[in-house]
Amino acid sequence: MQSRRIVAVLLVLVMAIPLAFSLTACNNKEETLIVYNWADYIDESVIEIFEEEYEKEFGVPIKVTYSTFDTNETMLTKVMNNDAYVDVACPSEYAIQKLLKADALYKPNKENIPNEANIDANIAKKVKEVFGEELYDYMVPYMWGTLGIMYNADEIDPEEAEAAGWGLLWNSTDVKGSKEGESLNGKILMKDSIRDAYAAAVMYLKEQNRLPQKYVNYSVADLINCVEPDMIIAVEKALTEQKSHLSGYEVDFGKDDIIEGRAWVDLAWSGDALYAIEEAGDVDIRYFVPEIDGAQCGNIWFDGWIIPKTAENKRGAESFINFLCRPEIGILNAIYIGYSSAIDKEVYRNSEEVILTLEDNEYDPEEFFSDEARYPDTTLTTLGVMQDFGEANDAVVSMWERVRTSNAEGLQTWAIVLIALAVIVGVGAIIVVTYYIIDNKKKSRRKLVNPKE
Repeated sequence: MQSRRIVAVLLVLVMAIPLAFSLTACNNKEETLIVYNWADYIDESVIEIFEEEYEKEFGVPIKVTYSTFDTNETMLTKVMNNDAYVDVACPSEYAIQKLLKADALYKPNKENIPNEANIDANIAKKVKEVFGEELYDYMVPYMWGTLGIMYNADEIDPEEAEAAGWGLLWNSTDVKGSKEGESLNGKILMKDSIRDAYAAAVMYLKEQNRLPQKYVNYSVADLINCVEPDMIIAVEKALTEQKSHLSGYEVDFGKDDIIEGRAWVDLAWSGDALYAIEEAGDVDIRYFVPEIDGAQCGNIWFDGWIIPKTAENKRGAESFINFLCRPEIGILNAIYIGYSSAIDKEVYRNSEEVILTLEDNEYDPEEFFSDEARYPDTTLTTLGVMQDFGEANDAVVSMWERVRTSNAEGLQTWAIVLIALAVIVGVGAIIVVTYYIIDNKKKSRRKLVNPKE
């Protein structure tokens, strides 16, 4: 009897061993983290570091799947319509505002993101002032910068370029190239982005004293967020006029076109401009935010990490955000993409690892942190921040679609001429072919009537 009990226990143990292995395998099943970010907006080497450290911390392997978007509007469509599975994304502040209004965001447990303490307090304050404390609870700032104009100073005189201000994008002062008589027309690029194009057009109207009268005394922030019908009409007219001067619209390739000389002027984000300046070699690339009445007038933006409510790996998302807020990781991203990191530069300065990283990448740390283009001190107070257009957004989108699909006056004229020529040539060809067919039939008939000929 006793032996039977022993055998039974052994059988149970033998059967339990595979089950134990199975449970262990399930517990160690690889996790997935879907990251949705702007193109060229992270040093992808840090992703491998995160994967290794996550497995050590949680005992579970993780695979980061990284995908990109080109505009906030593309990102909003996918996240709000559940067109894509996303765990963590990096929109701009007005897009985060829109997602929050749509109840599409998960409120992260900030206790799991202690490195948020490294974020510059002035940036946090600015975001809270514009969007409120609640929105800040749902995001962690990542990068920030300005919208301005990048140009090739080898081809355009810097004094003329910067004196033209926002009008440089419209060639309003007929700036000439370095070669005599060379026109700037056809050498200008515009952002293929509704919000950035709208902001630039509003600043241009202000600069040219073409604002509708009731908006003349509006602040910069009020202007770039004004979407009343007569303002939209004025912006549409300005953007349509601009098309005859443009080479085209771009999102990512503008910096390369400026470096390689295919374009001389581009509406640019500050980080792209810094990238171009550093990569240009002997080409003299410059960037500025135009001034109106002695003060910079334009847009300052903040991109931040958020977790959609539909995210399946919220623990992984919080861990990823916390990881990116470490100074030694943040500086790798800042160097790679060229934008201004939201991490306080004093936190960077006090990190030996950061200093070594800068020196390894041939940067002088003091020059890096005192660079006015990278860390502009005045812009946090003088520039405006975009906000959600709300119910007027559809009207602005429709306006932009009309602008993008319309032809500039000169292009319309040439198109009409080319179409007319094509019709004339086509009709002429038909007449000639018809004549030869009829003539050949007549000849063949004559041969049948008088075969001796």
